[in-house]
Amino acid sequence: MPKFILKINSVDDTVYVDDDIVCFLADSSLPEEWLCGFERRGRLFLLSGDKALSLCKTVGADGVVAELKTDAPVKAQVAKIRSQLGAGKVLGTVIVPRRHEAMLVSETEPEFVAFKFPQESAAPAAEVVKWYNDLFLIQSAVDLTDGLQDIAAFDPDFVIINSRDYKDFGC
Repeated sequence: MPKFILKINSVDDTVYVDDDIVCFLADSSLPEEWLCGFERRGRLFLLSGDKALSLCKTVGADGVVAELKTDAPVKAQVAKIRSQLGAGKVLGTVIVPRRHEAMLVSETEPEFVAFKFPQESAAPAAEVVKWYNDLFLIQSAVDLTDGLQDIAAFDPDFVIINSRDYKDFGC
């Protein structure tokens, strides 16, 4: 069973602390004073969203998860994020499940690559994730923040899941 990255979208979300949860991923639109408490929770703490890079150091986050654009060069996007993030910080990337993007982003050596896809594209996405895991050493994740789906055909290292869906996923 993969480990979980728990996405926190609201101050009202339950912040589960289970052995299978290895990381908290908080939306950068949440109140700054609320985000500051995550660094003391004993898990990796990452930010996502528009203000993630600017808030990372301020709130004591370990890094960011960046959803890369499909209409811009992958390497340039990652280089810009890395330069703003600074040394010693974690970078996770979220991409569409296509081999070309997976190869390009892996050349930039993020800490993990997350694949995000709609439910109707699960079968081809599973093939890409399997191919990726066979070829690359960089850890993989499946991003289920747009809705739960069966991931039996996948073999990711991590599953990114909304806090509100965590118990419904069978955890």
